[in-house]
Amino acid sequence: MRPRALVIPLIAALAVLAACTGSHSKALPPVPSVDETTTTLADLSKIDVGGVPGRTTTTIDNRPGRANLTGTVGAGLDGPVGSATVRVQRLVADAVVQTDVRTNPDGTWALPNVQGGRYRIRAWRTPDLALVDPVVFFLGATETRNVPINVGRYTGVSAASTIAPNPPSVDDPANLAVQARTTSVDPEGVVRSTAIPGATMQLSGSGAWSASPSGPVTADGQGVARWQVKCQAPGQQSLSVTVNGTDSFPLNIAPCAEPTTTTTAGPTTSTS
Repeated sequence: MRPRALVIPLIAALAVLAACTGSHSKALPPVPSVDETTTTLADLSKIDVGGVPGRTTTTIDNRPGRANLTGTVGAGLDGPVGSATVRVQRLVADAVVQTDVRTNPDGTWALPNVQGGRYRIRAWRTPDLALVDPVVFFLGATETRNVPINVGRYTGVSAASTIAPNPPSVDDPANLAVQARTTSVDPEGVVRSTAIPGATMQLSGSGAWSASPSGPVTADGQGVARWQVKCQAPGQQSLSVTVNGTDSFPLNIAPCAEPTTTTTAGPTTSTS
């Protein structure tokens, strides 16, 4: 009988506790399902984004072709040029495919199995020989073309001149400037000129010229010497410059012009 008496008061106590708890607690939020998202993505589809300037790249087909290029490199009276570099460039839009070929001892070279198209070719030998103006042509798809190249000599001391006014007038003073420089061909076939500061230069010639000063002139830090000259006869009058007493160069000066005369008309009077 004692166990039953203990159970009844325990049940009553639990009922009271449940009633108190229910009146003061809050319900928990429901657990979201696994398919519910908590992130909202911004819609950027209607935003106008300006373009960025760029360039179109060209992919060149560089597979072997059915055309062939051959040629020779010579230096005028010096004959064939061996061990020269021949740079062959195929031009496609704004892109370039480039191949360098070495010449044989007899100056010949060959580039077989190339594709047709527009080509640009130049040649050089460091440090003294170069082609300044490249050869440009169109090669047919199955064409075999021989391209002779004649290079010029660019080495040692040289001189370049300018005169004002140009052309000079007879019996009128003109200012002449001459620059002394050394010239060579770099490993990429570019002709480079370097001024010779302090060079000693002397004018001479068989033409009708007078110059002041009349003796040697020392060049400035840019390799430039200056004179005031006067042409004494119309037409082409030769004039040369000697650099450092050893190298003489003719100057490219336009023919001297006849002096201009101006006639002024006086007042006109009439009598009756």
